[in-house]
Amino acid sequence: MFDRDTLDTFKILLEKHPDRILDIYDSFSANQYASKDWLIEKVNEYPHNYKSKSLDKKIKICLLASWYGLLAYRLIDKLTLKKIAHIDCIDYDPETKKIAKRLWKKIEADNLQSGKLTYVKFIEEDINKIEKLDYQIVICTSCEHLDQQTIYDTIDKCEQHTLVVLQSNNYKEIPQHINTVDTWQNFANQYVSKLRNMKIHEKDFGKYKRFMIIGTKI
Repeated sequence: MFDRDTLDTFKILLEKHPDRILDIYDSFSANQYASKDWLIEKVNEYPHNYKSKSLDKKIKICLLASWYGLLAYRLIDKLTLKKIAHIDCIDYDPETKKIAKRLWKKIEADNLQSGKLTYVKFIEEDINKIEKLDYQIVICTSCEHLDQQTIYDTIDKCEQHTLVVLQSNNYKEIPQHINTVDTWQNFANQYVSKLRNMKIHEKDFGKYKRFMIIGTKI
């Protein structure tokens, strides 16, 4: 059964964002959950000190093209290697920010009550206008939506040794996928001059394959 708060949230979304309902639904699909949890599993396995020798030091995470924020809250629940100070979710779409804040309002309250003090901030911003990315982890799971130069420029804005996590796919049938790759080898070759200690992963989702790179900024 849905609780009253969840039903009220759905009612508000239907009233204020009727054109986004299918998009919101897609953002919480089984494949989206699987993709996010797969990412966290591999990040947990990656040997990296996040620029800190202190195991108690909390880290800052940036999610680029973050959509409605599912990955942020999966990270809070499942990232095991480090405690998270805060997560910035950056997306250029102003409606995304409004919807995400409504979607996660109750979860935020529950997390605070249970002692999960990670602060999640939704930011409306064009990636190209960001001057510096001062985070220990920078993640973009939407490389297929971004032109290649934008991704290169974004990595260049990270500090040296920042842990960078990128995902793309070979799903060419979607018009918004302007920068797909055919194989994990093609994906990896794009970043040999930007990242070191790269770990490359591939996951089959039936209609398409998703590729992931985890590495540190050179």
